[in-house]
Amino acid sequence: MLITMGLLRFFLIIFSIYLTFRVLTTYIFPWLVKRSVRKYQERFYEQNPHLKPDQPRKDGQVTIEKVGREESGNVPENIGEYTEYEDIK
Repeated sequence: MLITMGLLRFFLIIFSIYLTFRVLTTYIFPWLVKRSVRKYQERFYEQNPHLKPDQPRKDGQVTIEKVGREESGNVPENIGEYTEYEDIK
């Protein structure tokens, strides 16, 4: 009878360790990883705001981020000289 109780206790301990491991790997560890990745991402983008990805936009929404002025016809004199070349096959 003593051996049966010891064996039953052993299997109960093994089963409880298995269930604890399953719960940790299914729910707790992924939550901790997502949380830490989000925290490191925020810290990274605070240090490098120019690398922050664009925010998703709604359909039909138009945003002009940079308006540049192109100056055509104003080529500096000291740009160099043009050299023609020919591809050799």
